[in-house]
Amino acid sequence: MLDARGEAAAERVTLTEVRTMADYPPGLIGAIAGLFGRCMTASHGTDWRVDAMIAEGQSEFFRRFDPERDRVWVAQVGGVICGALTIDGPRPETGREAARLRFFILDEATRGLGLGRRMVAAAMAFCRERGYPRVYLTTLPGLDAARRLYEACGFCLIGQDDPPFCGSAHGEQTWEWRAP
Repeated sequence: MLDARGEAAAERVTLTEVRTMADYPPGLIGAIAGLFGRCMTASHGTDWRVDAMIAEGQSEFFRRFDPERDRVWVAQVGGVICGALTIDGPRPETGREAARLRFFILDEATRGLGLGRRMVAAAMAFCRERGYPRVYLTTLPGLDAARRLYEACGFCLIGQDDPPFCGSAHGEQTWEWRAP
């Protein structure tokens, strides 16, 4: 967010770590689905399916939220949700051995304040604390600031799907981090 002089107001952005469902801010699923819908439509030409996919994925995640292996970071300005990032811990019982960095989105107005860097650093610190050997994420090409964050943390591009993704002309990319 910018103040009246046009200066970055990062100090007004609060970052909350959701450790249990008691920390869940009301309206998070809808707010994040809405952010993804607006941002991805503007940048990649996605359609309504991205909103549904994000809302369904978050609903499923929160129904099985496990504080021992999962975390969520929520950014707010004046109580309004302006971003989030989720670590969906490994689920060996379903065959998924790697953690997944998911639902990483920031409102356009909060980009460039270092908030994304703080969120990704906190998420990766959590993964290292938990001893996760691998973390993966999916994203779309062209999100250069996010790509730079991922690369700075040691993520490598390991795959690219063919388009289309939710009505866009882009295919999803898969990135992976492996513990040293």
